[in-house]
Amino acid sequence: MKKGQCEKCRKHTWIEDHHILPQCEYGDGETYELCPNCHNDYHQKLGFKNLKGQSIEYHYEKFFKWLVGLSIVVVLTLSIFFL
Repeated sequence: MKKGQCEKCRKHTWIEDHHILPQCEYGDGETYELCPNCHNDYHQKLGFKNLKGQSIEYHYEKFFKWLVGLSIVVVLTLSIFFL
């Protein structure tokens, strides 16, 4: 772990590298820096069974939909408070 900014919640904290494609099936590849909470949240919501054995397109689609989810909530919340 190292210090940095989580790419989902944007907090400056300890971060972990999240492999979009499972290392056990695809080896080292593209990673995103996530705090432990966001990293665990991703794996708990999708479950390891749902992630293993899927196509590359499946993993990218699931990850980016999950990553964008928080952005939508933040924008809606800010628009309520500032409008």
